[in-house]
Amino acid sequence: MQAFCESFAKHCSAVYYEQRGSKQGDMGIGIYHHLQDLERIVDYYSGESKPIIVGHSWGAMLAILFAGRYPKSVQKAILTSCGPLNQVQGDEFQKVINVRFGDRKEYYDSLWNAINEEKDETKQQKLADHYIDNIMEIYQMDSVSGSNIQPRYWDYKGAHKTMCESDEYIFKGEYESALSKIHTPLTVIHGTYDIMSPDSIFSLVRKHVPHARTFELARAGHYPWAGPRREEYLEILKQEVK
Repeated sequence: MQAFCESFAKHCSAVYYEQRGSKQGDMGIGIYHHLQDLERIVDYYSGESKPIIVGHSWGAMLAILFAGRYPKSVQKAILTSCGPLNQVQGDEFQKVINVRFGDRKEYYDSLWNAINEEKDETKQQKLADHYIDNIMEIYQMDSVSGSNIQPRYWDYKGAHKTMCESDEYIFKGEYESALSKIHTPLTVIHGTYDIMSPDSIFSLVRKHVPHARTFELARAGHYPWAGPRREEYLEILKQEVK
């Protein structure tokens, strides 16, 4: 989302937060560390006003945890392509993934098992890169995104603890609990081609945050800025930030 920061810098002070675990060497980083890092960043840059936190995917889930824990520190939260927030949605997520894998499910499962079992970190990272390259189209489901959705780098070892903890948070309802504590303005943007359906995400959000604003983007995948609804998504985001 760095490009958004650069464009929004015309209208406000924009801080691009690159989480620990995004680079090699940041191992054993858990959700506690992400919340602590984000708190420090917010404190540092909140001299003139409270921040608007914009999060995508896992970043949207982190934004929920932060806004629920520190409601007085946030002016507004904007979530894009949020992941599953409870066990029901977690099961839905897995079911849709399996359907999209189709007759290649066995291949993807074996590749994921190979990643987890590989002891050589260099080989493990190469397998993880191959896995990510292959599943991008499953998350996006359109023919125009291309290289715009390829991650610059994703360190499997650095992100592993966070991924495992996030699964536990889903199972224990930690995300949904945090959602119920959000009193600040909340905006949720979700595409119909994403793994989670907008109806599922929106209904849970509205249950706990009745004042939340929701925007459904038809034919937009997990990365709405990379697909056919790019301009509409950017305009919504720009207006919600303003």
